[in-house]
Formats: sequence, structure tokens, C-alpha cells
Amino acid sequence: MTTRSFRDRVRSGSRLLGGFVFSTDPNITQIYAAAGFDFVIVDMEHTMNDTQIVAAHLRAARASGIEAIVRIGRSQIYDVPRILDAGCSGLMLPHLGLPDYGADAALRAMRYAPEGDRPTCTGVPAAAFGLLPFAHYARRSNAEATAIGLVEDKACVERIDSVLADGLVDCVMPGPADLSVSYGVHGQFAHPLVEGAVTTVLEAARRNNVAAGLYISDPSAIAQGIARGISVFVLSIDYKLLGATLAAASATMRQNAR
Repeated sequence: MTTRSFRDRVRSGSRLLGGFVFSTDPNITQIYAAAGFDFVIVDMEHTMNDTQIVAAHLRAARASGIEAIVRIGRSQIYDVPRILDAGCSGLMLPHLGLPDYGADAALRAMRYAPEGDRPTCTGVPAAAFGLLPFAHYARRSNAEATAIGLVEDKACVERIDSVLADGLVDCVMPGPADLSVSYGVHGQFAHPLVEGAVTTVLEAARRNNVAAGLYISDPSAIAQGIARGISVFVLSIDYKLLGATLAAASATMRQNAR
């Protein structure tokens, strides 16, 4: 029996639930797996997570049967081959469509020639340390490495169809926080300019047969997202969920202790 790859599930519009992992502790990735999530996004853009910490999360993901995407920042563009060699399911690429930011280079580095320019090494975890035929791994990796692009800039929104036209991005995800800054309405995530940009991205995703993703703070937002054609949902950040749970527990305990 064959198992569908994560990329195939994303591209086919399967409804998938994930969450951002900011913690350095790989047990958090295993908790997400035990809780029934489909994937985690191990963050390198806004955290102090380095490649060794990410590798620990990836080992935890493999052991617990959950998919692991890595969100890179500008400073990790040249680490893309190493992160893939460590065995991630794919990458989340910030500031998609900005030529100077590096997402285009990262997309090329995700795949071996002739589809990209990823460097070759057989003795890495993703290639079973050379114990399996490398040609088989290279074909599978090219077919299965998942690219999630974050649309966070007005410049990308204005040319979104051309950004998505080449088919290299499997899922596109508008980022209201960064879009609010790019449109000059800092922090106003529900501003008409931001909402309009999000709608533009989602409509372009449908036209180009690209899956759409959405960051949500509350699970109740999923129904509205599905109605907008979204299939990939990212529920908050591990630290924020922990903070909210602890704050609610503390308030309840203090109320009951009166």
C-alpha cells in the first residue's frame, strides 16, 4: 500500500492542520503529533533555533510520524540544502516574490538538477546515509519536497499571478501582519487594504491551482477559512498556546481560591 506524500496532500486540497513550533525542545514536536496535528512548522525566522536544534525537531518528527516544515529567514537561504539533507518535509519561504529576499534561490535549492541546483551528498539522513540508491532518493525528494510561500508584501500581491505561474510553490499563505506594514497600516490586520490583499492572493491561488493556507489564532476560524477556499491551517504558535493555557489556568485557580 502506498502512502500519499505530504506535498500531494497539500496540492490536492486535503484539509491539514499544523502549528508553529518556536521552542528548542523537540518534545514539543512529538506533542503536536500525539495531539493529532498533521504537521509542524519549525521556525528559524523569528527564533534562536539553529540547524542543530532543527535537526533534533526533524528526528522527533520522523519518530512520531508527523510532517515537519522548516520556516527559514533571510539568513538561512544558504542553509536550505543542509536543512533538506537533515530530512524536513519542505520549507516555508517568507516574503515570496521579492527578488532580493531569497525565496527564488531557496526554491531552486530545494530540487536537484535539472529542476533545481541542490548540491548532492549521499551520506545524509534524508538519503539514508548512503544505504539506499541515491537516484531513487533524488527522484523522490524532487517529487515530494513541499514549498509553502508567504505573501507578505504589496509588491508580491501586485504580481501574484506571475509569482505563482511557474508551479514551484505548492501552497501560498497571505501574512496579514507583514501585509499591514507593507500597506502602511501597521497592525491593522482587518483594514480594507489588508483584507483586499488577502482576497487577491486567495483568488490568484484558485486561478493557478495552488493550495491556500491561513494562520489562525482560534480553531473556530477554520469554518470561515474553508468557505474562502483555504485547506491548510496553521494554529498559532506553541509559546502563545502555552501562555494562553497557563493564563486561563492561573485565573481559574485564583478565582477558586478566593
